[in-house]
Amino acid sequence: MKADKRRARPNPSIDLHAHPTDEALTLDRGLLPETIIGILSSGHSWNAEVFLPNAYTFLMMKLFAFRDRLDDKNKQFGSYHAMDMYTILATTTEKEWVEACDIRDSCSEENMVIEAGKLIKQHFSAQDQFGILRLKESQYYRPELQISDFMSILQELFPA
Repeated sequence: MKADKRRARPNPSIDLHAHPTDEALTLDRGLLPETIIGILSSGHSWNAEVFLPNAYTFLMMKLFAFRDRLDDKNKQFGSYHAMDMYTILATTTEKEWVEACDIRDSCSEENMVIEAGKLIKQHFSAQDQFGILRLKESQYYRPELQISDFMSILQELFPA
């Protein structure tokens, strides 16, 4: 592992890294267990249980990652983060939605949640805003995506 105060990544690199994320204030809530089974580069079998963030936390992380890449041409101006946000919502189960709403309600006074609401209002509340334009620039964008519903749901989860 190679780590500094900005990020941690395997050594040698396998194109995977982690960053400290102040916006993941609910990371310890509603973790989703997943079992990973595979073969290590050594050829040995391996399996482990990992825990994925809940939909609310994952959306917060992607929203702030979008903000960080908004002006970065080399990172497609964050279009992949905008598409990730759409994908998270499109794959959220009813149970995960209820949990996301509960988290929203319990954290509404937190500074990062307030900032998230401002980012949604600024970038994802109208068709001509950067978040939606960047989403439409994604190589995975399709005209049949429900963009109006996406904007509405984001505003419901992160009111300004």
